Amino acid sequence: MQRVLREGQVDSGFFQGTLLLGGICGSVQLASDEQRAKAISTIISVMRTCGLDSRISDRQLIEDYLRKNATAAVNVIFASPTFYFMFAKMHGQSLLVSSVRAFTGSMRIVPFMGFFYGAFAVICPFVTSALMARGQTYKEAQGNAGVAVLLSGFVFVEALVELRGCGVTFAQMTPASFLIFIPALIGRLATGVMTQQAKVGMESEPLFPESWREGPTWQQHTLMTAEMLHIDKDFVTTALGTSVFQHILNGVTWVLLTQGKAATLGSIMHFTLLGMNGTVLSGAAQFGKTCLLRTTFSFSWNWFSSRPVDMPVFDAVLDKLPKEGA
Repeated sequence: MQRVLREGQVDSGFFQGTLLLGGICGSVQLASDEQRAKAISTIISVMRTCGLDSRISDRQLIEDYLRKNATAAVNVIFASPTFYFMFAKMHGQSLLVSSVRAFTGSMRIVPFMGFFYGAFAVICPFVTSALMARGQTYKEAQGNAGVAVLLSGFVFVEALVELRGCGVTFAQMTPASFLIFIPALIGRLATGVMTQQAKVGMESEPLFPESWREGPTWQQHTLMTAEMLHIDKDFVTTALGTSVFQHILNGVTWVLLTQGKAATLGSIMHFTLLGMNGTVLSGAAQFGKTCLLRTTFSFSWNWFSSRPVDMPVFDAVLDKLPKEGA
């Protein structure tokens, strides 16, 4: 049992994340509708006091920033066990240890995910408003604001999420490793986080044309299966677009886990290209495992992001606000 706990990375980070998540869920569930509405109204009031102007309405602030980022954070926590299970399994861990790491990794990232999406929800409206003041439409400004905030420093928060979730301690991280990790992470975020975050609450773009609904039987069944499993264009973008970048990130992460401060750029590149056994075939097999990891995780993440937004904590405030254009 001690071996499972040790190799499953049941550590202080796991307990901290679990207590934080439990505290948040408990507070939300125990609070009355009036208390929830007051908390949301206070957040909006503070943001207005800090200078957020009327270019962004209260309804847009809640629906497009506060609620969307809260939902996105929940979705990634729900999908994370798939990622951490696959990461542990593809690097030689047993089924039991991989199952334990699926949950310890997910809990370990809770504080970082809370900060990441919480800050996004609060900062992006100000950046969006500033871009609108320069002539951009709301939709253009909203997309550009997300990219600007992400690249302004939040990519480092996401780097900590990735490394801590996989069990890398702060003592094992090296400055040199970030020279490879950060650029690869930016590439993965562009096709992963930004895609899934933007998708929340939006209608999915189908992978197959609508004409297949009236086509041959195989086309009808293919279309119906894709719709049932939420396999759409965002799924393909997230799964395939992130695999190459994830392979590099996995290489950095594994070398830091096994070598710590002794890791060098050379050892990281060696593992990334030649895999666990130090051969070209091993490197190709490792990349294949990464593709499987990303496809499995992206399916899980895409599934949660495709669900209708259900955040009743915001409903009490939204019900009192006028509809856009009314």
